Amino acid sequence: MRTAVAVLIIALFLPSCQSKGNYLMNRGGDLVDIVRFQGLAGKAIGAKLEITRLAHLGIGYFDAQAAGLANRELGTWHYKAWTWGVLVGYSDEQQVLIHRTDELGRYAGSYGWNFDEQGPGIFTQADADNPLDLLTARGTLALGIGLDVSLRVGEVIDFLVGIFQFDPAGDDVDYTAYES
Repeated sequence: MRTAVAVLIIALFLPSCQSKGNYLMNRGGDLVDIVRFQGLAGKAIGAKLEITRLAHLGIGYFDAQAAGLANRELGTWHYKAWTWGVLVGYSDEQQVLIHRTDELGRYAGSYGWNFDEQGPGIFTQADADNPLDLLTARGTLALGIGLDVSLRVGEVIDFLVGIFQFDPAGDDVDYTAYES
């Protein structure tokens, strides 16, 4: 067991020459991606539990101010979403206005089963380029104020295999491009 731990620690500090950008910054980013959370205040009502992006139970409506950790940074934003689920479910993230930049961004993105003009039972992924995003457990509880927390198991996998230079989530950044 000690040998395995030693090999993992050594592997963290031996990035291959094929690494995109800064190895330690990307591993740190992968580690931060594992948990997302937002505190809500405003028009926020709901109770919902999701086990993966496929199985949902509960309902919620949010048009509230939010603060938390998402997309590798702490921040504040306006969060507007509608979500429901009884085994199958849908989460429609209508608007996320990031106060720092006044640009539209996203907290989790819209995902789930669509039952509209696109046809019955079409599944939409929040991040089509990252199938590991499907492996997310999420809990939300709000009545005027609330908390929304996600444990992104797929990002645990991305972090672990990232130690060996694999990036199944496709989220490693070439930080050398930002150097002057």
